[in-house]
Amino acid sequence: MINNEDKLSNLRKEIDKYRSLDKQQSDLLNQDIRIEHVWSSNAIEGSKLGRFEIEEIINRGVTSGGESIRDILAALDLAQAYDYTLDLANRDASLTQIIIRDINKIVLTKSNPEWGGIYREVEVHPAGVKFSPYAEPFDIEPKMNDLIDWSRTAKDTLHPVKYAADLHFKFVTIHPFRDGNGRTARLLMNFALAEKGYPVINIKPDKESRDDYLNILLDGQKNNDPSRFEELVANTVKKR
Repeated sequence: MINNEDKLSNLRKEIDKYRSLDKQQSDLLNQDIRIEHVWSSNAIEGSKLGRFEIEEIINRGVTSGGESIRDILAALDLAQAYDYTLDLANRDASLTQIIIRDINKIVLTKSNPEWGGIYREVEVHPAGVKFSPYAEPFDIEPKMNDLIDWSRTAKDTLHPVKYAADLHFKFVTIHPFRDGNGRTARLLMNFALAEKGYPVINIKPDKESRDDYLNILLDGQKNNDPSRFEELVANTVKKR
């Protein structure tokens, strides 16, 4: 349960009062949010590119030299996946396994194309952890079916912020792909927020914020309790 759901809803209404930006202002704001998402989400996964470098790569197609080719490709991939996901939210598309596979495929188009959109057939576990909260390969498809069935009801019965947090939590706990699960989870979270008129949020990639995010996720997976993660997402929405 998220504390102060009414406060989140009221903040959402306040946002509506400031939606009268002209097209140029709106485009600039959306572009800034897009760059922030690509930078922060990839940095959580270990990318060394700074925010300015991400902006140069995405907006101008240039780099200052010395960057990892893999990091550059991952930035280009995630920018395309972000655009695809936000377009789906704007069209009020219903979540399906095909959409989730497509998001992951785009996330890995250039950086890891052989794994994109394909459910894994190997066991995986979080680095440095003795247990694995993730689904066994043979359980992935039925658990993804359950996730989609759950989402069809939850999107209209849960508070949008709680739904977004739980969608991220449930998906990343299944961990259906060989790579790109974290980036896909954060895109799904923002898909859920955006389709209900909430702002895109980004987990800051500094060490303290990243550690809090990962540790709260892992603790919730250990205890099968997403409540602390829901509060983390809610607090991030409030700060946005």
